[in-house]
Amino acid sequence: MKQINILVGGPKNLLPENWEQLQGGWIGVDFGALELIEAGIVPLVSVGDFDSVNRDEFQQIEAHSGRIVKASSQKDDTDTELALTEALKFDSEAHIRVLGFSGGRLDHLLANVLMMLQERFKPYALKVELLDRFNQVKFFPAGEYDLQKVSDDYKYLAFVPLTEIDQLDLDNEKYPLHTKVLLARAYVSNEFIADTAHFRISNGLVAVIQSRA
Repeated sequence: MKQINILVGGPKNLLPENWEQLQGGWIGVDFGALELIEAGIVPLVSVGDFDSVNRDEFQQIEAHSGRIVKASSQKDDTDTELALTEALKFDSEAHIRVLGFSGGRLDHLLANVLMMLQERFKPYALKVELLDRFNQVKFFPAGEYDLQKVSDDYKYLAFVPLTEIDQLDLDNEKYPLHTKVLLARAYVSNEFIADTAHFRISNGLVAVIQSRA
């Protein structure tokens, strides 16, 4: 399997347009599992403590999912972390999209971004993408990259070092940057000047966000 999509139970109006047509298998997270089923998609697995659905809805999820992973509400992992773990079990080489990661609770949004700092997920940073109606978030460890613009609608580009970085170089963006990063911070409102953006990261991990204008 080359593509796995994880639908988290975020606000439906923030999901990408035509999200149901994305290629690949699906994992439903809590209420997101019900949304998949209502869209006619059979989840490979439905994951979570399911505190966002009632008994009848959970029975519907059970009946239409390939498998159920039901967690206690008192757990160390977030539901999204559980889903990412399941996705890697299916195919550790797959590209993984997480949809519904934004909106609603701010703590959930931060947890969905910062989970990529965990040692168990770091090796897969380049394979994980967070996606909503207005933003795409990708994660980059040390290396040199050419990032393709999602589309012409995606005007803005942000670089968010999640760790200390000895050297971050932005070469062909609207606002070039060559700096050492001692504390996590966000370099926002940069822009593409071509169809790709070139950058180098000496060490650590950087979240790169493309946003629609």
